[in-house]
Amino acid sequence: MHKQILDNMRECILGKQYIMTLHAEEEMADDSMTIFDIEHVILTGVIIERQRDNISCE
Repeated sequence: MHKQILDNMRECILGKQYIMTLHAEEEMADDSMTIFDIEHVILTGVIIERQRDNISCE
């Protein structure tokens, strides 16, 4: 499942068929990253572990 999602993201990047949101641009700026950094990571990276949100009821 994750491979399929990652492959789809890669296809979108290669075809320039995606939109970067304002929120994403703000987060990139906070981390001193560019759109080219994000594209490079998605195109060349691998998923090494899956993280889940911790939902706790207090």
